[in-house]
Amino acid sequence: MVSFYIDAFFALMLFGVGLYGVTSKSDFLKIFFSLEMLLNAVILLLASAAYHFGFTRGLAVAYVIIVIATLEAAAGILIFILSSRMTGEIIPDNLDKAVKDE
Repeated sequence: MVSFYIDAFFALMLFGVGLYGVTSKSDFLKIFFSLEMLLNAVILLLASAAYHFGFTRGLAVAYVIIVIATLEAAAGILIFILSSRMTGEIIPDNLDKAVKDE
């Protein structure tokens, strides 16, 4: 019982750090990794709750979310690489200015 509360507390802390990173950062990579932290916090909470309450479907859903997160990470890195090659900018606020200047 105690381990579920520790996992839930850690997931909420991880979610809070990720939410702070998404709302306060302007660098693309920092925002991207903060979104990954948000997703991992949800996965951790889902998997620990499923294990604690004995639901095996929750673990299967967590595995599907992990696979989707991996695909999302690959797509995000690809977008980052292409946008930095095309514009030379990595800050999302400056991407519009770099595209309009060309």
